[in-house]
Amino acid sequence: MIRIGLDARLLAYRREGIARYILELATRLPYVMDDPEIRLVIFQSRRDLHTRISGPRVQTAYVWTPPHHRWEQRIWPLEIALRRVSLLHSPDFIPPFAGSFRRVITIHDLHFLKYPDFMTVESRRYYAGQIEQAVRVADHIIAVSQTTRADLMAYFGLPPERISVVYEAASAVYRPLPPEAIRAALDHLGLEPGYILFVGTWEPRKNLPMLLRAYARLLDRRPEAPPLVLAGRRGWLYQEILEWPHRLHIADRLRWIEGPDDQTLAALYNGAVFLAFPSLYEGFGLPAVEAMACGTPVIVSDQGALPEVVGEAGMILPVEDESRWTEAMEALLEDPEARERMRRKGLERAAAFSWDRAAAETWEIYRRVLGR
Repeated sequence: MIRIGLDARLLAYRREGIARYILELATRLPYVMDDPEIRLVIFQSRRDLHTRISGPRVQTAYVWTPPHHRWEQRIWPLEIALRRVSLLHSPDFIPPFAGSFRRVITIHDLHFLKYPDFMTVESRRYYAGQIEQAVRVADHIIAVSQTTRADLMAYFGLPPERISVVYEAASAVYRPLPPEAIRAALDHLGLEPGYILFVGTWEPRKNLPMLLRAYARLLDRRPEAPPLVLAGRRGWLYQEILEWPHRLHIADRLRWIEGPDDQTLAALYNGAVFLAFPSLYEGFGLPAVEAMACGTPVIVSDQGALPEVVGEAGMILPVEDESRWTEAMEALLEDPEARERMRRKGLERAAAFSWDRAAAETWEIYRRVLGR
């Protein structure tokens, strides 16, 4: 029996971002792995006794070592060795550097190299040091977009054949909802449908100060404009971001919703006039795909993978041009026909991304690395 390991320890700590990627793959891989001689071993934290991942030839291995711990590279390889895996997939890009098994890693973006000032000094040093070793020991690398693949080749001089692109997708919960379901969810938040929405971590890379300034200009031009709802969680250096609404005198027009679950977030997408996502850099840009999957128009920046992911289904604007963002938001608020066109195109574009396809493509990478 050949064992393939999937590092799912992050599920004990969060459910969004990379953890979402792990969960979607873990629940689908067992049904596309069609080799009866191969078993999938899901490595989960002993803190995570509630997540149950089942399927054909699936084994759960509970381990002690937390991700990104200072002793990780000493203890984690020993825990893996006990399960005798032939290949380990590290979705959070940092594999064990010791061990005789093959390694597949997923790199979601290189924000810590492209925008190092947007992180703490300690985190910057940690990630920069780990990524160099990770790409060196990996037998194959999965990138979540052509943009991330190009960044990897540019930064590390990697040959293209060492990197495969496997796109992420919106989870099934993100879909158009009936009006009564939207209304019921928003009532719990004290919201009325028809707001402008931002979704993402509250950190400098998301470019929120620019969005807040553009929104303040929108209120100057159109005082009756709908409120701006910001859904997400606090990230690196978030304190200054929270000061901007007071500087701009717009704090009373904003709603901060911290840590919404999937069902709440799906309702938030559905209830929005449009999503405004001006990020300085994204390796993929899940909020844009999730919004499109809900039938919500999207306005995104022209940076990172966002143009690649949104394609012609959304509005793509210069990342720091406040005037253009203000004008685009105002125009979209005033043009329901344009919103309807974007809604249809967005639904079609979101359907082009599939977690089932991502799992199948990931399985083919495992087979190649194992020589099967």
